Amino acid sequence: LHKGRFWITPDPYHNEDNIQIGREVKISCQVEATPSEELQFSWLKNGRALKSSERMVITHTDPNISPGTTNLDIIDLKFTDFGTYTCVASLRNGGIPEISIDVNISSTTVPPELSVPKGQSQLIVLEGDTVDLQCLVSGKPKPIIMWSRVEESGPTAALAPMMPDGSAQMESYDGILRIYNVTRKMSGAYRCQTSQFNGFNVKPREALIHLVVQCEQCTLSTHSNSI
Repeated sequence: LHKGRFWITPDPYHNEDNIQIGREVKISCQVEATPSEELQFSWLKNGRALKSSERMVITHTDPNISPGTTNLDIIDLKFTDFGTYTCVASLRNGGIPEISIDVNISSTTVPPELSVPKGQSQLIVLEGDTVDLQCLVSGKPKPIIMWSRVEESGPTAALAPMMPDGSAQMESYDGILRIYNVTRKMSGAYRCQTSQFNGFNVKPREALIHLVVQCEQCTLSTHSNSI
């Protein structure tokens, strides 16, 4: 069992970003398991077992679909529904510790907001430096932040360049993307974006940071030539 994640969908049938009394809210829990057919889920509310009912509808995806997902739909949300919901994933044959994921639903559960610190939307560094790109994220719960590079515009634009580790996206739990030993190839625009994982399943919030990597030898050469 690994990669236990959750997301909250406020009223799947309306274009809402916030949880509202009298509306529906869905909590989804996802876990990867091997073998997938042995995966099973259970739900708790404030530590007590929760059974599927007309207002608390529990569903599961096909266990052969990896990773497995379970959903808890709370119909006609009431103040008495506020509390901590726990999704518990385990294997039927046992032998492996179960995974528990807590999700708090309350009046303070709010969707995320994303911004770039003042003066940090463009960073100029020297080749070989270590640089931190930072996006500030608020909200409760705070979602995982996804970082990616933005493809160049224009007729000669190629596919979006890869991240420093060679992947298309990188995850961050604190909103910081740290790049070691930067090269000029790493110059360009970087996008930070809220993901649904461990947060709200709503339209992603995003921001851009432009990174300019200068060649130290080139800078020294230009400076000496100007003297």
